[in-house]
Amino acid sequence: MNPQDILRALQAGEVSLEEAKKELMRMRTAGVRPPEPRASGMFPRVRPTELSQPSVSRGSSHETRRGEAIAIIGMSGRYPDAGDLGRYWDNLVHARNSIREIPRSRWDVDRYYDPDPSQKGKVYCRRIGLLDDIEYFDPFFFDISPSEAERMDPQHRIFLQEAYKAFEDAGYSRRSLSDRKCGVYLGIMSNEYGMMLFKNQEGTASTTSNNHAIAAARIPYFLNLKGPAIPIDTACSSSLVATHLACQSLLHGEIDMALVGGVTLYLTPESYISMCSARMLSPDGQCKTLDNSADGFVPGEGAGALVLKRLSDAEADHDNIYGVIIGSGINQNGNSNGITAPHKKSQIELEREIYDKYKIDPETISYVEMHGTGSRLGDAIEVEALTAVFKEKTNRKNYCALGSVKSNIGHTSAASGVASVQKVLLCLEHKSSCQR
Repeated sequence: MNPQDILRALQAGEVSLEEAKKELMRMRTAGVRPPEPRASGMFPRVRPTELSQPSVSRGSSHETRRGEAIAIIGMSGRYPDAGDLGRYWDNLVHARNSIREIPRSRWDVDRYYDPDPSQKGKVYCRRIGLLDDIEYFDPFFFDISPSEAERMDPQHRIFLQEAYKAFEDAGYSRRSLSDRKCGVYLGIMSNEYGMMLFKNQEGTASTTSNNHAIAAARIPYFLNLKGPAIPIDTACSSSLVATHLACQSLLHGEIDMALVGGVTLYLTPESYISMCSARMLSPDGQCKTLDNSADGFVPGEGAGALVLKRLSDAEADHDNIYGVIIGSGINQNGNSNGITAPHKKSQIELEREIYDKYKIDPETISYVEMHGTGSRLGDAIEVEALTAVFKEKTNRKNYCALGSVKSNIGHTSAASGVASVQKVLLCLEHKSSCQR
């Protein structure tokens, strides 16, 4: 048995951590070099010096990728009351509510507040899931001039930081990433910072400072990545669609690595006024997923990034693996009862298609992280669609838990999908129930 076998046995629960440590120590004494562990002590980590040259693509035809899975080998994120994923996990474990009143440092909510939802130009929701310290940024680290950094949308700055940290978490250095066919797929929706510059008479933003295409291109420019850089706006599903498109590019051999994620900030009252006008927000500012008192969502801010590789490549490179994406899919409602409303039939069709295509048995699914915005209509449709498809495959009941992180941090829009994925990955890493 070699060190890799010991670590795989530990991951599978076939040996205890103490037994694994003793065996690795015995091998070290015998002159067998164990792999360098990552901080969690669970998986081997790749040395940057071992990755100074781009990996040779192990076949690029679609045929060789059929049945392949996608490994998540690195991640980073910032969410309300959580400057990193360690604090994010701690908040989830202790069921902390990270929603607070909108501070004056963002905008004066008292000036716009009116509890009557029918009042035009007003907001009836005063709360938010807030990111702290969004103004802090080291431009010199990323070879950016201070004058350009001041006009950069803070969403660009924050995702640039989280993207770099995700690569770092995966064990890849700037030198090892240079010239790689690594695609970047970024979910991003809003562009409020340019509006702020204009309103504050700072002049118009430059072409590069607030453009979504540039937001996706910043990390490839800094690291000399050679895959596509694509911003994606499909509203709340943006970061999940980004992940799906990246998986497809990996499976088709178009790229050898991918960075995916999403970022959302709420900087001005205009977005709140618009959402309140549409009666989307909860008056008391809380996402009450699957609750009889559900009355809308509360906005949240967030930024998350994942590093993906084909599973076979990740195993060959001894990458740390947080989890594996077996399958994914996307569709559209078409002509339904409303362009912004969820559609049960479309959800059923998509779930059925994915389970059949990737041979997933719903009876083996123990947890579903829902979109779960706290809408009576949307939450009910999600559950009804899942129930319909599960019943086609199994008669079992009361075995699959449901949850939504939006009850903790709010609806982070373009980052909501990656926030949910990272919640599940942290549950897997800590061998904990996802039901919170």
